[in-house]
Amino acid sequence: MGVVARSAAVFAAAGLLLALPGERAGLAAPEEPGACIDQDIKADLDAKRRRRSVRERLVQKTNRHELTLRGGEYVSDIFDATWVAGGAYTYHLTEDFAVEASGSYTRITSAGGPELERAFKVLEGRPRDALLFATNLVYVPLYAKLQSGSSIVHFDVFVTAGAGVVDSVLSSGIAGNAGFGFAFFLGRAAAVRIDVRDYVYRQQLLARKVLVNDVTATLGFSLFLPFTE
Repeated sequence: MGVVARSAAVFAAAGLLLALPGERAGLAAPEEPGACIDQDIKADLDAKRRRRSVRERLVQKTNRHELTLRGGEYVSDIFDATWVAGGAYTYHLTEDFAVEASGSYTRITSAGGPELERAFKVLEGRPRDALLFATNLVYVPLYAKLQSGSSIVHFDVFVTAGAGVVDSVLSSGIAGNAGFGFAFFLGRAAAVRIDVRDYVYRQQLLARKVLVNDVTATLGFSLFLPFTE
């Protein structure tokens, strides 16, 4: 029995010698190398990475109201090109999304005498009033800066889509529209806008309804309320 006890003691001592140094001292095993990084330094690095992906904006638009007056060209699918004028109210939900309500006025003309007008007198030889109303969702996928001489111009690139009505002697139905544009900021409370919109709706021509695409290209001026952010 003495031999057996001495053998057990030898094996126990050998196992203790083979154990890890931290375990022999009664300490926990060391953590993996990555876990030793100081948490404050890691948080600082993460914050710097996030800041690199954010562009500084001249104008903060969230929860602000935008009032716009605009005018330009109305290109009819069937009749002559003419002028268009109107306005819009926009509420900015975030920096990237907004909702817009707009109204415009134009006159449908046929001074060039298309074949249809010469044969059937659809407009009865005189311009006809047309009103365009729409409610749109506006999305800004890109905010950019452009250097012009010694100054820097800040601008948004936006796309928009929505629905409304075109009210004229030839149409009173629902009209869908989509488009794109640019907003060039003049300080923090004003902007110059360029808008291109395509209105798709049905026009009544004699006993027939046809689907048309009328395009507007406008230049506008906007004010942001409140004036201070």
